[in-house]
Parts: sequence; C-alpha cells; structure tokens
Amino acid sequence: MKRTLVAIGVAAVAVGILAFMAVESSPIPASVHIAQNSLSNELDTVAEDYRAIDSALQSAWRNQSIPGDAVRALIQRNQTSPERLRLAVEAISGNEGQRNRIANSFQTFEQTMSTANELTRVLVDDITAFGASVSVIRETGPDTVQNLRDLRLDRAATDTFELVAGAVDFAENGNQNQGENLRRMLTMLERDQRIDANMPREMATLRTAVTTLLDSYTAIQSRLDQYSSSSIIAAASSLNNAVRETYQQSVARINRARILLAAYAMLLLASVGIIGYRLKDSYAEVAEANANLSALNDSLEQRVETRTKELEGTLADLKESQVQLVQAEKMSSLGQLVAGISHEINTPLLYLANNVVLIGERLQQLTAFVQRSIAAYGMRPEDFETRTDYQKAFASALNELKTTLDTNELDADLSEAQDLLEDCVDGLKDLTEMAQSLKDFSRLDRAPVGNFNVNTGLDKTLVIAKNMIKHRAQITKHYSEVPDIECSPSKINQVFLNLISNAAQAIEDSGEIVLLTERRGEHHVAVSISDTGCGIPNEIIEKVRDPFFTTKAVGTGTGLGLSIVDEIIRSHGGELLIQSEVGKGSKFTVVLPIKSDYASDAPTDDDMTMSSPDDAAAIAPLAEAG
Repeated sequence: MKRTLVAIGVAAVAVGILAFMAVESSPIPASVHIAQNSLSNELDTVAEDYRAIDSALQSAWRNQSIPGDAVRALIQRNQTSPERLRLAVEAISGNEGQRNRIANSFQTFEQTMSTANELTRVLVDDITAFGASVSVIRETGPDTVQNLRDLRLDRAATDTFELVAGAVDFAENGNQNQGENLRRMLTMLERDQRIDANMPREMATLRTAVTTLLDSYTAIQSRLDQYSSSSIIAAASSLNNAVRETYQQSVARINRARILLAAYAMLLLASVGIIGYRLKDSYAEVAEANANLSALNDSLEQRVETRTKELEGTLADLKESQVQLVQAEKMSSLGQLVAGISHEINTPLLYLANNVVLIGERLQQLTAFVQRSIAAYGMRPEDFETRTDYQKAFASALNELKTTLDTNELDADLSEAQDLLEDCVDGLKDLTEMAQSLKDFSRLDRAPVGNFNVNTGLDKTLVIAKNMIKHRAQITKHYSEVPDIECSPSKINQVFLNLISNAAQAIEDSGEIVLLTERRGEHHVAVSISDTGCGIPNEIIEKVRDPFFTTKAVGTGTGLGLSIVDEIIRSHGGELLIQSEVGKGSKFTVVLPIKSDYASDAPTDDDMTMSSPDDAAAIAPLAEAG
C-alpha cells in the first residue's frame, strides 16, 4: 500500500512538472505580438509628432504666422494616442513586477502627454492670436497713418507710424526696452482726444493688436521653451523599453521552457519503458484479480438494479404528490377567480334581463298603437257609402288614437325605453370590457412571446381581480411612461394577479394598494405593488420564495405561490425584490428587462406541473405569504 501511494505521488509530481513546462512553453498569443509592435510604432509616431509640432510652432512663431491645419491634426492625434496605447499596454503579459513597471511608465507618459497637449493647445491659441495681431498691424497700420495725415493730424500720424513700425520690429525680436517704448506711445495716443473723435474704431483695433503683441510675446516664448524641453520623448522611450524588455524576457522564458520540456520528455519516455517492463510481470496477477472483480460486478449490478427500481418507484410517488398539490392549489385559486368573475358578470346580466322584459312590455303597447294607426290611415273613401261616413269613421279613428296616446302615455314609454336601452348598452360595455380583459389577460390567441405594456397589463389584471379587491382595498396608481417589454404576456399577467391578490389578502378590513411603474436604468422596467396589510416578519421573509412554505392555516395553502412567481420572473431574466414591515405592509417589486432572452422554449406551465394551457392562462392567485 505504501509503495502504491509513493508511486502515485511520484507520478502526480511528474505529470505536474510536465504540465507546468507545457504551460510555460506555450507560445505567446498573436495579440501580444501585435500589441507590442503597435505600441512601439505608436510611440515612434508620438515622438515624430512631437518634433513636428515643435518645429511647426517654432516656425509659425518666427514668421509671425498662424499655425496651419496640419499642426492641429497632429495635436488631435497626440491627444488620442494615450487611449490607443492603453489597449496595447493592457494586452502585454508579464509578472507582477514587470506589470508594475509598465503601469508606472505608462502613467508617467500619460501625465507628460496630458501636460504637453494642454501646453500645445494654449500655444496654438496664443500664436494664432499673435499672428492675427501682426497681420492686423501690417494691414491696417499704413491705412490708419494715411487717414490721420488726411485729417491733418500730422503729429498723431507720426506717432502712429512709429507705433506700427515698432510693433512689427518688436514682433520679430521681442526687445523689452522697445516694448516699454511702445506702451508709452500707446498711452500718448490714447490720450489724444482728436484721434478718438475722428477715428475711434481704427485706432481701437490697432491699439488692441499692439497690446496683444506686448502682453503675449514673453509668455509665448516661455511656453515654447517649456514645450521644447518637454520629456515626452524620454517618457515614450522609458515606456517602450519597459514593454520591450518584458516582451523579450517572455520570449526567452518560453525558449528555456521548451528546451527543458524536450529533455524532460525524453526522461519520461525512458521511465515509461522501464515501468512497462516491470508491469509485464504483474499482468498475470492483474488478470486473476480482474476475473474475481468481474464476478463481484455481476452480483453488484443485480443489487444496484433492484435498488434503482425501488428509488424510481419512490420518485414517481413524489412527483405524483407534487402534481396533486399544485393542481389542488390551482383549482382552489381558479375557483376563487371564477366566483369573483361570475359575480361581476351576473350583476350586468340581471339588469339586462330586467330591462329586456320592460322594453318588451313597452313594445307591445307601441305595436298596438302602430297597428291602430295603420288601420286608421288605411281607410279609403270608396270603402264607405258616402263621403260623410268616411269622414266620421276617420275622425273617430283619430280620436281613438289620441285617447290611446293620452291614456297609455306612449311618449313617456318611448323615453323610458330609450333610457332602458342606454342602461343595456352600459351593461354590454361592462361585459365586453370583462371579456376583453379576460382575453388580454390570458393571451391565448397570441404568440407565447411578444411586446407587452406593464401599465395595460396591470389595468387588465385589476379588472379580473375587481371582486377580490373592491371590499378590501382602494387602488392608487402611479404609472410612468415605460417602453413595452419582450416577455410571455400570460405569465407576466399571472405574476401581477398573484401579487395583487396577495396584497388584498394581507389587508384584514380595509386599506390601500399602490401600483407604481417606472423605468429603471436603460435596460429594465420596474413594477412595484405595495399594500398596507399585516406585513411579513423578518425571520421568515427569506423563506417566502421556498416551495411549500406558507403562513396560512393547515389545509388552506400549499406554499407554491411565490415560488412559481419567482420562477417566472427569473425565467424572464428579471428579479423579485421584497420589502416588508410588520403592521405597516409589504412591497413587492418586479424588475424585468426590456429586451429579454426569454424564448418559446423557456420553462412552460408543464415544467411547473401544470396540466393544460387553459389552466396556465386562467390560473388565479397562488401566493401564500404576506
């Protein structure tokens, strides 16, 4: 026994070493090669862009021109380079130390790039403004001087000419002493009221341009020096070296592992040969042991078969018991639902029947009156001996019609019949609404999965459960505009009916049931059903979803209600949330996805031991807790 254990241990160690070497020698994924190459190329591009941007900015600064679109394109590409590099950096594999080094280098590079990008943005704006100011001075300066001369403001024209010439010269060399002189000249020109009286706009434009040159020259030169001395290239080189060294170390480690794996494989082959030779001598003993095991197996199989049949019988009995419990609960709840609906249907049917009898009585009187009218207006003169006899008979018939009309109050009968017909129409509308609600609730004439509006579903469910609720609770609705969801409408209606029935049963005398719908995030819709009932104790709130758990008296419930509700919601990819406080009420929140993975092959009523689609569509409340 000890030798066997030692052999097993040695074999396990050998296999472990082999597996370790095989893993270590596995090739680097192509994605890592691509990431390393992409990162190196991207860093080279960043360095080239940095040099190009620096050169372009220096050139624009020297020439007092505005940086072109090419500079802006390079700046835009540099701003997005850290995001592109991040994906490549994350793909590089290595040990913890190597990963930390790469992460630190990337963080330094990212910070350096962020600082440089912000600096270039400011430089482009400043140099653009500087170049625009130089252009304004060069373009408007001579015209302004000439206009001053035309106005015979020769002194002002001379000062303005010196200002323009000095500003252009200052833009080229940035002499600070010259800058002070320009500021004094600006002050003198600003004080000359003759200029403001004759050329306020032109001089204001010129003064603004010169002020921009004086204020921004030193700052631009300082920022250019700062950008030129930026450590972008050093940071890029440091990151590139960290990635390259990690990559090269990985390649070297794989090559070493492959060499060791080849040597180890040869050693294992030699060991297997020796072990095979030793096993040859043990074959006879193994054959004898196999024969003995075969005999024991035959006996064991017979015993296992007998035991399996016993277990199958027990399992069949348990399934039959479960089916009976679920069916008993369904039939009980279905009976409650049918009784409530029958009551709601019976009321309009009764006054429809009474109204039909009353309308029939009015119609008999109206029929007799119509027949007399037909007979009266059907008289012809030729049927009488004289014209006088015809007139007397016709006048007598008309008097009888008037007497009948006054005596029987036929006009009142017509008005009453009209009112009765309107009552009948209202009753038929109630019956039609009840029938439509039952149809929409069950959805038996539609696809198992379709678009469903939870607000409409709640309203239809309230019609179905009207008789169960109206003597217990007042309904308060807080509906939001929510999108339709993809689901099995009949099953979601079943969930709503179960939870609303639970809420009504939890209210002993009178209370309130609050229905709330809202959109939760981008992909879900939430339906909350709250009541002011007795509530659920904290010690059992986690058990109410369990099959066969019930708080009802013995013999009045199976405890399958919330278990089935929870199963329906989870099959749609949703979630049932329960909040409750004893003495204050409970809140059940159903969270359902807008786009559901629920399909026609999802758990059906048969999976939950239901016997027919009709039962599934019409099943009434099954919930027990709360």
